Amino acid sequence: MKELLIYKKPVIAILAASKKPAVIVPTLGFLTVSDCTLGVFLLLGLMALDFVTGVLASWNMWKNSKIESNFWKYGFSSSRIRLSIAKSVTYFLLIICSYWIEVIFRIKSFGSNSYTDHELTISLLAIAFACSIEFYSIFFENLPKAGFDIWSYFKKMTSKIKSGISTIKDITKDDSNSTP
Repeated sequence: MKELLIYKKPVIAILAASKKPAVIVPTLGFLTVSDCTLGVFLLLGLMALDFVTGVLASWNMWKNSKIESNFWKYGFSSSRIRLSIAKSVTYFLLIICSYWIEVIFRIKSFGSNSYTDHELTISLLAIAFACSIEFYSIFFENLPKAGFDIWSYFKKMTSKIKSGISTIKDITKDDSNSTP
């Protein structure tokens, strides 16, 4: 029975959060989750965002095609949903298989390095790989098709920053030459 006292604080916090939804964000600090669990939640969030941006991109392509038809019937196809489901299943099979390899061959973590506080494991690297694919799909495939070309905005910003820095250097160089 004493073992249940460990869960007293988180359970009370969750029950309080269910009565007062504004308390739920600080309550999440009481929950203890592993690195892999946080990675899977990040992957699920990226997959949902990828789906939403994919629908937005297909809507934008349908709108620009000037076809006078129903978007939900012709612009939003079930083949794309099947591909999303297949991609999701593949990601989670990769994560599960990498975890099984760790368990079967008793592979330990790669240790804590100076560049991260997390214990690097094969399954965490598989989750990071899947998250990187989703990140690329959102920002470099779906958003440009939807009309939000972030990469060109980034290039414009960096060119403006570079020109501003060169202008400041020219001004300071001219000021240092004119002073006696």
